[in-house]
Amino acid sequence: MHVKTSDDAPFLSEINMVPLIDVALVLLIIFMIITPVMVMNSIRVQLPQSSSENQVPTKNMLITVKQDGTVFLNNEQVTQGLLTDKITLLMEQHPECAVIYADRQVAVSMLVDVIDQIEAGGMHNISLTTEHRRQSQPSDPGNAHTPDSF
Repeated sequence: MHVKTSDDAPFLSEINMVPLIDVALVLLIIFMIITPVMVMNSIRVQLPQSSSENQVPTKNMLITVKQDGTVFLNNEQVTQGLLTDKITLLMEQHPECAVIYADRQVAVSMLVDVIDQIEAGGMHNISLTTEHRRQSQPSDPGNAHTPDSF
């Protein structure tokens, strides 16, 4: 069936792909921005607090130690016996740092064991992540004790 127009021009039935490509690219950019944030916060731990604040290197491996003692390497659960082997394999990608997210209730002996396994895997640049401690304002400024004064 042929549709005729008043000036006998042929009827064009093409789909304009430009708006579709624009929408697809915008969605791609949104997912590229949101995905690292979602992955970073996928395992919940209560971090200890610290007064110092340093920036974490960008190319690193993430080790999470939950309160019950389970260990995650880049958001994949790992048994403690295999942590050294997996880190040895990841060292081929030349990461800058091993960043540890340990729950504040984790025993120090457990944390030291994880650090030993990380170093046995070949990574010696290790960072322990903490939350920034908020300084409470004392009610009496004359009786204030600061960490720098003894």
